Amino acid sequence: MNFKERFDSLCREKGETPTSIGTQLGFSRGTVSKWRSGKFVPGEKSLNRLAEFFGVSIDYLLGKSEIRSAEAEFDDSQRAKLILFGTEEVPEKAWWEVEQFVLKTKNKYHIGK
Repeated sequence: MNFKERFDSLCREKGETPTSIGTQLGFSRGTVSKWRSGKFVPGEKSLNRLAEFFGVSIDYLLGKSEIRSAEAEFDDSQRAKLILFGTEEVPEKAWWEVEQFVLKTKNKYHIGK
């Protein structure tokens, strides 16, 4: 999911149109139209306002995470994926390869024994 899809979905959850929410937050119709076209993503300040309005994290708003709240607890693998890849959406095979590399490195340097 990307920003455009997530923004539309969050607006529907609120029972309002993207234009009406944009107006409430002080964004022009043109700005909201650009977001909805999928060609533009809001800047940092706008993302902060939108995330606060919807009560979600910026990563959720951008479609980078399925965890809605910035305060949500992450398990160890989610946290590691976010740190290493910047997203939780990592193919299973790629994650398995990372785990194997870590195990080999731990064994090679006798870490955690």
